[in-house]
Amino acid sequence: MNDFVKEKIIYNMNNMNYNSYINIGFGIDKNFIRPMGVSMTSIVKNNPNENIIFHIFIDTIDFISLNLLEKFAKQYNIAMIIYIINPNIFNKLPSTTHFAKATYNRLLMPKILNNIVDRLIYIDADIQCFGSLSNLMKLDLKNNIVAVVGDLKYVREKQIKLLSLKSNQYFNAGFMYIDVKKWNEENISDKVIKVSFDNVGNLPWLDQDALNIILDNKCLYLDKKYDFLLNMKHKKRKVPENVIFVHYVGRYKPWTKWCLHPFKKHFLSVSKESLWRNIPLIEPVNYKSMKMMGRSSFLYGKYINAFYWYLKYAVYKIKSKL
Repeated sequence: MNDFVKEKIIYNMNNMNYNSYINIGFGIDKNFIRPMGVSMTSIVKNNPNENIIFHIFIDTIDFISLNLLEKFAKQYNIAMIIYIINPNIFNKLPSTTHFAKATYNRLLMPKILNNIVDRLIYIDADIQCFGSLSNLMKLDLKNNIVAVVGDLKYVREKQIKLLSLKSNQYFNAGFMYIDVKKWNEENISDKVIKVSFDNVGNLPWLDQDALNIILDNKCLYLDKKYDFLLNMKHKKRKVPENVIFVHYVGRYKPWTKWCLHPFKKHFLSVSKESLWRNIPLIEPVNYKSMKMMGRSSFLYGKYINAFYWYLKYAVYKIKSKL
């Protein structure tokens, strides 16, 4: 494990029994500290009577972010462990601008927490909590390794066929409720990394595809309320009332200026209550984000604004090709 973890930073851990707590893992890079902070705030506010340990896996962290996380742990009396991961261990694995190498941190968690934690909730940092986790903690996994939620229909249908999945099911790996012991007994992390290495360039969803290959027929599928996939590009996409986790998939994140979806107000509401309240929304700074800003402005009837951003998009795209 020393090859993986360079340093551990621990807050509010006093010889506690990990398994009497809800263990929640985040695998991020420095670009997702703010949404993770809002996600953690939403979890503690919706689960005020639960004992929680946050496990944060990250390759580098600045002093300001570290200070905010320490303040968060003290403010909510929450236990937290920050694992500074060796950034070189995933160098040969594929990544994209949308899927950074931090996605592979979720493969380290069960290995590092082996014989320490029995069950782990892994969630992406772009997930917001809207309900109690008490029923999830009582879940019988029925000898499965993980409990998961199916991906969006168009993703499922395409990936089931591409990956030849025998279960005829495909899950979104942004939420996984993991039996840590079973995961390690079957060497899931090593198998997933091998599949990722052996299929570089052939797995559109990177380690999510590899996880679906290795965990085929080893998953308990849950109701979509535990990982409701909300692509905020689509204006009419609605969220069910009984939702536990809302997962902000796609490039229209609620902490960006170009996201104008009405549901964004729920993220902003929690953000204003959080320690990350003073961090501004991300501005459109390249031609791709300018195009998204133009599209959103047009979709929501802001036509002058749309013209401005589409014009700016065209100018910046031409400049980028010169």
